[in-house]
Amino acid sequence: MIRRDEALIKYLRDELPSRVNALLGTGNGASTLRGLADLCVEVLNKSCSALGLQCGSGLDGAWSVMEGVIGLSGEYVLARYMAVVASADFIASRASPLIVDMLVRDLLTCVEKVRVIVLKMVEAGKPWREIYGPGLG
Repeated sequence: MIRRDEALIKYLRDELPSRVNALLGTGNGASTLRGLADLCVEVLNKSCSALGLQCGSGLDGAWSVMEGVIGLSGEYVLARYMAVVASADFIASRASPLIVDMLVRDLLTCVEKVRVIVLKMVEAGKPWREIYGPGLG
């Protein structure tokens, strides 16, 4: 059962966007990639309880929560983004700046999609699919 969580709503509305902007301002692609991956893990792990999902920690916990978010939302593309999160350190240490910059944009999209989907579900107290219908949103 999804429940309203005022602290999570404040985090998603106010704190997370400013933290993303701070990361984007560093100008270092590899550290931005790692930072966005860490934020994605953080957002998912902070959201588990409000979404009625089993909580864990670190990447393992975030992966489980992401699967739950995908089930609640039907946004299967999030699994692809989560694969980038899981391999961010490897990519940041080996990929060319062009590839890193491309994947930074992917992780930026991931963090924003997760932020919006979780925020709407927690505000409404119901799954994304029930709010917007299947295949919508």
